[in-house]
Amino acid sequence: MYAFYILKEHKVRYLLTALGISLCALLMLFLISIYKGVSYGSVEYVRSGNADLWVLQKHATNILRSTSLLPSSYKERLNKIQGVESASPVFFILASIKHKNRNGSLYLTGYDPKSGIGGPPEIIKGRNILSDDEIVLDKAFAAKYEIKIGDKIQVRDDSLVVTGICTGTNMFVIQYAFISLKMAQYIIGYRLFVSCYQVHVIPGSNLENIRSAIYSGLKNVVVFDKKTFLENNLREMESGILPLLFIITIISAIVLTAILSLILSISILEKHKDFAIMKALGSPHGFITGIVVRLSVMLSFAGLTFALVLFFPMVSIVERISPEVSTKSSFSQILVVSFGVLIISIISTILPVRSIRKIYPLEIFK
Repeated sequence: MYAFYILKEHKVRYLLTALGISLCALLMLFLISIYKGVSYGSVEYVRSGNADLWVLQKHATNILRSTSLLPSSYKERLNKIQGVESASPVFFILASIKHKNRNGSLYLTGYDPKSGIGGPPEIIKGRNILSDDEIVLDKAFAAKYEIKIGDKIQVRDDSLVVTGICTGTNMFVIQYAFISLKMAQYIIGYRLFVSCYQVHVIPGSNLENIRSAIYSGLKNVVVFDKKTFLENNLREMESGILPLLFIITIISAIVLTAILSLILSISILEKHKDFAIMKALGSPHGFITGIVVRLSVMLSFAGLTFALVLFFPMVSIVERISPEVSTKSSFSQILVVSFGVLIISIISTILPVRSIRKIYPLEIFK
């Protein structure tokens, strides 16, 4: 194939081009993986919970960027509603901690250790908390600050013993940590308030009836079912990080298109006379265009192959350097990026193909 001949003739140039394509594809893969990782860590706490209803202060719609304060006394009133099996209070606090002269911030989540409702989604090391002087940390936070099971971290003037490490609780910019509800109220200084209630209903009960009863019996509250509340938190997460990742991905795609268009245009200029001879010899319609398209696809395929080879080692290195950078990858993500690179490789041939159409057979006699 003539396209292979062109590649072989300028090996170094096209190798560097393939490397540039691989870097753009690598960036796209990495951004999608970060988005999936942030999406998982931000809402897994809500997704993994078995609460049928979430009760928050009236203005609040989520737990990521909304402040909600409800009276602790609402617990008894919720438990008395017909059809409610249990109402479990949870208290969320943005707090600073200190460990070995290093300061950090955590999204402290106070819950009742006896019921276990509102606790960490998954413990991967150690155990859950049993008393008020214990804490469970997110995996990324523990790795970043080199905290191990049994270490003590300082919150205000109190020391909490790390009893467990959990996963599914990394929100990228901040991580969840889990303490007792009593300790959370002590830290914030408000023993009569909580952030929200996770309500479990008796199987077979009518959720709408229970929701109506909650609105009738409690003031200044809003009630969400699990599906709606999960969607609210997903929407909040996406509004914060998705636009930035989308813009960077678009820029990467534009850069990739520009690189391919430039290289293909240079190749056409260098092979200008060869293409004129092909036209003079009566090459079939679309033959020369096909050469350019094949050349673009081969470069993109080589770059994509480099990107896939480098991707997983790069992710491993990044997560070691910055543990809070949590990524999640899947085969479908790779297919999406591969398809995107293929589309870009075809779009990149538009300008070079227009240049080919301006080549006249008689130019060989110049």
